[in-house]
Amino acid sequence: MTHNPQTVTDARGVPMSWCAESSRNAYEKALYRFQSYFGDPTVTLSAAVEAEPDFVMGHVFNASAMLLTSERAPIPAVIESIEKAESLAGKATWREKALTAAARHWMEGRWRDACATWDRVLAEHPRDAFAIQCGHLTDFLLGDAVNLRDRVARVLPHWDRQVPGYSYVLGMYAFGLEECNQYAQAEANARTALGIERRDGWTVHALTHVLEMQNRFDEGREFLQSTSPDWAPDNGFAFHNWWHLALFHLESCDFDGALRLYDEQVIPEPSEVSMQLLDGSALLWRLRLQDVDVSDRFGTLADMWAAKTDVENGYYAFNDFHAVIALAGAGRIAEARDVLAAVQSAARTNPALTRMMANDVGIGACQAIIDFVEGRHEAVVDALLPMRSYANRFGGSHAQRDILTQTLLEAAVRSGNRALAGNLVNERAVQRPHSPMTRRFRERANAG
Repeated sequence: MTHNPQTVTDARGVPMSWCAESSRNAYEKALYRFQSYFGDPTVTLSAAVEAEPDFVMGHVFNASAMLLTSERAPIPAVIESIEKAESLAGKATWREKALTAAARHWMEGRWRDACATWDRVLAEHPRDAFAIQCGHLTDFLLGDAVNLRDRVARVLPHWDRQVPGYSYVLGMYAFGLEECNQYAQAEANARTALGIERRDGWTVHALTHVLEMQNRFDEGREFLQSTSPDWAPDNGFAFHNWWHLALFHLESCDFDGALRLYDEQVIPEPSEVSMQLLDGSALLWRLRLQDVDVSDRFGTLADMWAAKTDVENGYYAFNDFHAVIALAGAGRIAEARDVLAAVQSAARTNPALTRMMANDVGIGACQAIIDFVEGRHEAVVDALLPMRSYANRFGGSHAQRDILTQTLLEAAVRSGNRALAGNLVNERAVQRPHSPMTRRFRERANAG
């Protein structure tokens, strides 16, 4: 494979086309922000490409980072960055051309082609931290547990403590191991990574998932509370770890504690970030399933979603599902049906992958929430019972998709299907035998 001779390298020895030292420094700063969530990498690189308009990696980086927000709103800016990178092909390295192609694949809905392109880059440049991060986040959006683990495993032998950013790569590997149910290995790698960089919120997140899946909710609360001074202040991912802390409170039936976290940390003020809003929806819905009075919080959250729906409806089914939760939870059924209609349209007209997400899971999941709110609990059971085995097709983690099982269980209770409700509680008790929430579900199932 040939490369343009006019190259420089990043801090890990990965080549990029020649650029000023200030641009290389901006790339390293942006990469740190991309991995750590401390600051906005696109702000850093927008300034760099303004100062050096033919800084290829600046344009490629910005396009990819905006795509991985899983929102449609940045697409015009993404297209501008991709086209600028493509116009610089004459000076670009093979790697930069491939990364640009991956961004275009992603933007046009060919997410798996983007992943395959990043893999080709990583075969040549296994220390390309940018390509690893892009692939890992896409695997998460796809619900692809195997590649969350194996994409990192393929390059990990090329990394060690002397390579800048090693802890972040190890933390990604830990999360992949957890999603593949390899909890002991996941915990060991996460703790090693945190021993190197304790402020890494993604690795905190990986270890938190282990504690969640093993129902170590008391330990999980202590871990997140004691480490929050490291990962929370000024961090763009902190809201999600606070959401996980709220789940630990829910598991012990401390509903007041979960609500406090919603108000103070998960949605402390109006937000436009879909990933943050979906955490808010997921938490309020779990509380609703337990008959907890959440006051007017659904209405306030629905307003935040409604401000986005004209642009975002039908783009990514996982987000659409959580928008429906907020709108239906607030009693705004007509607006929830508008989102559902957009998902139905996406199932016919979107690019193949997001069309599949909408068709296989999105439509049924959104309809199930509307049916639940309107009291058609048998219809919820009919929709969700078979769906759980393939719900990963519309993205998210095991912990996030547990909302479908909890909704199914409560719908079984409310429809009077005590046998199914009892079976689902038995299933839950395998992983969570001593959980107060499991006991609560069993009592509700037995009462019918």
